[in-house]
Amino acid sequence: MGNSDGCVQCYHSLPLFNLSSHSLSPVLIVGFTQLLSLLFSRIRQPRVIAEVIGGVILGPTVMGRIPNFTDKIFPQSSLHVLGLTSTLGVVFFLFIVGIEVDASVARRNAKASLAISIAGLVIPLGLGAAIAVPIYNNFVQPGVTYGYFILFVAVAVGITAFPVLCRILIEVKLLDTTVGILVLSAGIGNDVTGWVLLALTVALVNASTGLTALYVLLAGIGYTIFLIFPVKWAFKWLARRTGSLEKGEPTAFMMTVTLILVLISAFFTDIIGIHAIFGKLAFILPLLALISFLSGGFLAGLVIPKDNGFAISVVEKLEDFVTLLLIPQVKFIFTAALWISHSP
Repeated sequence: MGNSDGCVQCYHSLPLFNLSSHSLSPVLIVGFTQLLSLLFSRIRQPRVIAEVIGGVILGPTVMGRIPNFTDKIFPQSSLHVLGLTSTLGVVFFLFIVGIEVDASVARRNAKASLAISIAGLVIPLGLGAAIAVPIYNNFVQPGVTYGYFILFVAVAVGITAFPVLCRILIEVKLLDTTVGILVLSAGIGNDVTGWVLLALTVALVNASTGLTALYVLLAGIGYTIFLIFPVKWAFKWLARRTGSLEKGEPTAFMMTVTLILVLISAFFTDIIGIHAIFGKLAFILPLLALISFLSGGFLAGLVIPKDNGFAISVVEKLEDFVTLLLIPQVKFIFTAALWISHSP
């Protein structure tokens, strides 16, 4: 009997199973976001706008100023759970986007996408550099190189919020159109260039060499080629062997393989994008970790075959759970993470 009581106490002491406090957090986030989305839909605003504003209101900026609100509703231990679920939510959301992207349309409009991507990066980079000049003396500590600061601010301003772009394209039903694919392709090019520049900036700040940024770029290209050719062929062969392609619906085994593929892809892109470069800049690690993870999810989505409605069936199995439960937690967890990283 004593052992049984000890096991029960041990079970309830685990942060993951402290449901009395942890279950309230996602309920409040999802419910509040849904309420805001209903209000914003009346003025034809996409749901992602409601999620951004909801994250700001529930976070430290507004509701967090109420005494004991954050400690009671969003205790420190619950943020780890919310961080995990929100990161997985973005990974699988970008996986769904990768499935729905028509690569043939992107190839046909490659030149236009490249031109838009360059224009969409060069102009914000210039504006970011212009902003950095007057604020240099107000926001940096002694010893920070002037040129590095300008480059860092320019890149931070110039990078596209890729998940937000995808959400807007999906909600206005443009993702499967030529215009949507063109914008998405330009956003991908913008992000790849921007994050390589950021990796180079951080490497220089950390007194490292630019080879680390080159390593990230080459490793990413190599992994993309590996996924799109041998992995995609193997996945399609396995789907055909299990009868999933003929039925147009994945079996439980194929769904398991799909989920494992997404998680492994996210894990690999996390390794090549974070640990080799961003060791000293802890304050941006939550954002960088998410960027690395989500790129793996998007690449995994490109592997899924579209034959006989197979890809549509995979999307239907995941979409509501990801977009309604997991994604609304993302905006809140980032406002909270940035606040905690800057708190004394």
